Formats: sequence, C-alpha cells, structure tokens
Amino acid sequence: GSELVGVVAAESQRPAKLIPRATRQIVFRLAIFFVLSVFIMGLIIPYDDPQLINMDSNSNDSGVISPFTIVFLKAGIAPAAHIMNVVMVTSSISACSSGLYAACRTVHVMAMQGHAPKILGRTTRRGVPLHALLFCALVTLGLWAFNFVGQGIVFVFLTGVSGVAGYLAWASICVVHIRFRMAWRRQGHRLDELRYRAPLYPFGPVFCFVLICVVIFGQAYPSFQNGFDKITFFSSFLELPLFALLWVGWKWWKKTRVVSLASMDLDSGARGGLTLEEEDEVLAEPRRRGFKATALRVVAGILG
Repeated sequence: GSELVGVVAAESQRPAKLIPRATRQIVFRLAIFFVLSVFIMGLIIPYDDPQLINMDSNSNDSGVISPFTIVFLKAGIAPAAHIMNVVMVTSSISACSSGLYAACRTVHVMAMQGHAPKILGRTTRRGVPLHALLFCALVTLGLWAFNFVGQGIVFVFLTGVSGVAGYLAWASICVVHIRFRMAWRRQGHRLDELRYRAPLYPFGPVFCFVLICVVIFGQAYPSFQNGFDKITFFSSFLELPLFALLWVGWKWWKKTRVVSLASMDLDSGARGGLTLEEEDEVLAEPRRRGFKATALRVVAGILG
C-alpha cells in the first residue's frame, strides 16, 4: 500500500530523495498490477461467465474461481491453479510482512506519544521495536484463530471491520493532507520549500475523500441483495460510530481541542538543512556485493 511510504519515511536515510521516488513507483505499480490486470480480465472474461461462480444444484454451497485463474485457463495454460497458488503465497507473505511492519511501527510511535502502554515503546540496541512487533504478531494470530469460530462468521465480520478501518485511515490521510497544506500557507511558508508536493492537490485528496465515502456505503450494498444480512451490514457500518466515539471520547477525556492552522507544529521532527547532493555525499555507502547481498535484493524486489 502506498500509505506505507509515510511510515517508512521516519526510518529512511535519504527521505528527501527516496520518498518521492517510492511514491512515484507505487503509482505505476498500482496501475500495472491492479488497473491493467483488471482491464485485461474485463476484456477476456464475460460478466456472466459460469466459471466465476459455480453453484451446486444439490446444495447451497458455492465455489468461486479466481478471475486470474480463469484467464490462464482460457489461454490454455493447464496448471493455472498452481500458478495462482504461488502468486497468492508470495503476495500473502508480502502483505503480512508489510502489515506487521506498519502495525508495530505505529504502535511504537503511539507508545512513545503516550497513547499506548510504555512497554510497547521499548526497542532493542539496534532500534527494533521488538515488544510492539511481538504484540502485533500475537494480536494477528489471535484474530486469525477466529476463522475457526462460528463457521468463520466471526472472521468474516472482522475482515469487513478491518476493511472499513482501512478506508477511514485513508480518509484521515486526506484530511491531514489538506489541513497540512492549508497550515503551511497560513504560516507563511512557500510551496518550493517542500521537497515533495502532491501533483493533484487539492483535487486529489478531495476526490479521494468523496470516493472513500462512496465505497464505504457501497460496501454495504450486498447486505440488501438477498434479504437483510446483519453480518455484512454491521461489519460495514459498525466502524463508523466506533471511530467517532473514540475520537470524541479522546477529546473529552484529555480535554484537547482541534489544533488551529496558525498554531499547528510544522517543524518538530523535520529533517532539513542538507541539499540532495549533500545528503547523498554524507550518507554514501559502498554497494554491497556477494551472494547474500544479491539474494536479499532479489527477495526484496519480489516481495515489494
């Protein structure tokens, strides 16, 4: 996910150079691996293809075949299912690793800011937030165990809730981006002081916020297709009042207010003072060679 770029920015040695490059690369990756692949599948597979959903007339069970697998089958590639299994395994490993990385770093920062238990803010001598990592791994394992509770209904509910949480996170990013740019201008800063500027501002974050609202409410549409499905409905909308309750509750409990644009802190924690050339010169490191370094670069490239 492109939101991970913001998480890794704090640990990047050359944020002014690498963060904009990573942002641009992610846009092309999303366009190629998601938009282009879906476009190709739409050209090849009819919307009423019987292989998309196979209904067994003798039971109520349904087996769903991946559209990617159908594309391979139509191309005459017999071991399509095995190919997709390999793809799913590698993509799952990538998603799990990036998810754990983002989660443990977020929990670590929350602990440092007093929003989580202090023990989760401890790190090893190499700076690894081991306590936060173990905590997130145990929570993930516990949530996965719900797949075996209630015939998977609890797991489906949690999956829907986590999906809406992702949308709310992106909506928050849009709001923060807009308020940051407004505060930047209000406090007399120039846009050329920013190392990276979003090319579609202000249309981009506004359009993204509106689209997120549409997707959140559209996600609940299946709950009304064949009668009323409580699980789908509440997993789609429960997160909204919970998010509002936590936000308002925190403001009430801590007696805090929304920070005004004029008083917003735009300087603490910022890295500055070096040009891109000076940054490269100071942080220049010889390229590691050998089998181990090459293997690590190949694995990192495959897993994203």
